Amino acid sequence: MHVHIDRRGAAPVAREASFFHAFILLSTVICGTLAPTVIGPVLPAMQRHFASVPGIETLVPVVVTMPMLILGALAMAIGAVSDRVGRKRVLVSALVLYAAAGTAPLYLDSIYTILVSRALVGLAEAAVMTISTSFIGDYFSGTQRDRYASLQITVASTSAFIFNLMGGALGAYGWRVPFAAYALPLLLAPLVQVFIWDTRSTAGTLTAGGHVTSGEPIFNPWLLALICAIAFAVGLVFMVVPVHLSFMLVDLGIRSTGEIGFAYALNSVGIIAGTLAFGWFLASRFAVPQQFAIGTLVCGLGFLILGVAHDFTLLTLGGAINGIGCGVVLPALVSWGLRSLPFERRGFGTGAFTAGQFIGYFCSPLIVMPLVGHWGSRFEVVEGGGIGLLLIAALAFAGALSTHRLKLN
Repeated sequence: MHVHIDRRGAAPVAREASFFHAFILLSTVICGTLAPTVIGPVLPAMQRHFASVPGIETLVPVVVTMPMLILGALAMAIGAVSDRVGRKRVLVSALVLYAAAGTAPLYLDSIYTILVSRALVGLAEAAVMTISTSFIGDYFSGTQRDRYASLQITVASTSAFIFNLMGGALGAYGWRVPFAAYALPLLLAPLVQVFIWDTRSTAGTLTAGGHVTSGEPIFNPWLLALICAIAFAVGLVFMVVPVHLSFMLVDLGIRSTGEIGFAYALNSVGIIAGTLAFGWFLASRFAVPQQFAIGTLVCGLGFLILGVAHDFTLLTLGGAINGIGCGVVLPALVSWGLRSLPFERRGFGTGAFTAGQFIGYFCSPLIVMPLVGHWGSRFEVVEGGGIGLLLIAALAFAGALSTHRLKLN
């Protein structure tokens, strides 16, 4: 049971969040999946369209990651503001802005103005992703909160699967057409306005039912800093496949946007499988370090297969396996972050680790592309990354085993 604060001064009204409310909030995560999925299959075509622009090889990947840079810069501030003024009004406005800015490349004819529109997408995305996750933490607790944290990634990955196929299909009509999918959040804004309620007053003195009681964790800034650092690393790893898979397929001679979209979709299927494995098996049986070690191991194996692939089948398989690993580490990160934050700092803390994750998203191509220039091939860079992740996972498992033996002795 939670408390709705009547801003006109009336007595608080008890309300209970249901799966319907969770469904609305979970649906808003499509704002985090549209950028790297629906337009991923058309990045090579966009690069060809703007071929005369200096440095276009770097600018086109930034079209995907620009929203992530802005999100990383603003998510923590937006989360802190939502802690003070309430989350609902910001969320509704952000959904409308997301649609307006996201569809702008349908008519913009400069790569630089497109990048500006992508920055506005990032502003809206910062609000949507931070506040919707905070609402999940506000409305639910305990096992139910962990389950919805996992379902948040599942819904994101399912929508990514659909958007990958959509992007590949729409891309056959031109590289601009997939941007029309950014209008979808307009369908969610009215639902949020009508059915979602704020969990605290504008004055910020009264919290949702039960959330200021003894069950709340104590805010630990050092733990939050650790979560943010891991979130940055997760972002670096996660963005490799969405940004570079289409270029790796083109290097193998595959130019059909339909086939490229199918390869992206299987990566999304892998992420879905990973989230389900986390929610139904790993979360209840393993501690957080083991959850991340398992996810890192699978991610590394996927990268290794991608790096040595010489045909469509093996490359697609590697992308799917990498997706499984990402599907484990992403909900592990969100679940860990939410349960470590008290209600009064949840918006700020959620914004902080979301910022770390999306800064990692943005930095990923900026780190990978110089390595490609040095090593000469995306395949070699991805293979090297896979070996590195496997070594990290091996060290993590060895450390866990040593700790277990010390406890037994």
